[in-house]
Amino acid sequence: MAYPLAFPNVPPDKVKASLRRVQASVQSPFTLQQQVFDWNARRWEITVTMQKMDTEDAAVFGAWLHDLNGIVGTFTFNLTPWVPGVNPAPGTRTFRMVAPTQPWDSEKRVLWDFQFDAVEDV
Repeated sequence: MAYPLAFPNVPPDKVKASLRRVQASVQSPFTLQQQVFDWNARRWEITVTMQKMDTEDAAVFGAWLHDLNGIVGTFTFNLTPWVPGVNPAPGTRTFRMVAPTQPWDSEKRVLWDFQFDAVEDV
């Protein structure tokens, strides 16, 4: 399998995107002055909730999840529509699943739901 895989042509219902920065602060117990450290490292983290799918779309999405092979594979995802106002726009980034699980959630084998967490592959 050649990675990164393209995100399937099944649009998400909701995406929660967070930009994690590597920063820290310390505070003097005597003066309460703070010192902030910024290591200039960051990555996007996403939680993707897919729309309810019929059997056909669930088969496409499920095959894509299966092909990722848990946390082994990577995939591309366009963040720009999900984070308006970020300048410059983040564009398409490469992500990796957070956990090696493949979630299948179905209602009477008629409608399927998928939700997953991923982090940018930096």
